[in-house]
Amino acid sequence: MPSAAACLSVLLLLGAAPSGASVLQVPGDYGRIQWALNAASPRDTVLVHPGTYYERLIWPETGGIQLLSAGGAEVTIVDGGARESCCGIYTGCDTTTAIRGFTFTNGEVGGA
Repeated sequence: MPSAAACLSVLLLLGAAPSGASVLQVPGDYGRIQWALNAASPRDTVLVHPGTYYERLIWPETGGIQLLSAGGAEVTIVDGGARESCCGIYTGCDTTTAIRGFTFTNGEVGGA
């Protein structure tokens, strides 16, 4: 099982979802990033539109999800609320997994 650091180092620059994959829009299709991640299948893209999202993400047991910002890190923020880490990746990460274009802020650093 890859570590969170290994997962986060797998940042792919993709312009569009692969053929046969779905694009799940946040907040259009899903009100929270976590809900879209939970609904995603391998090769799907979770496309997050600009805004500040107050949530802690837990990566699902699904490899190959692309978590991408539609507007870039300057305007797409995940705020962990200073309670825990902003994004926990404990399983479900493979070499096709990507996270790109976010600012993760107000999260605690520590062991899982």
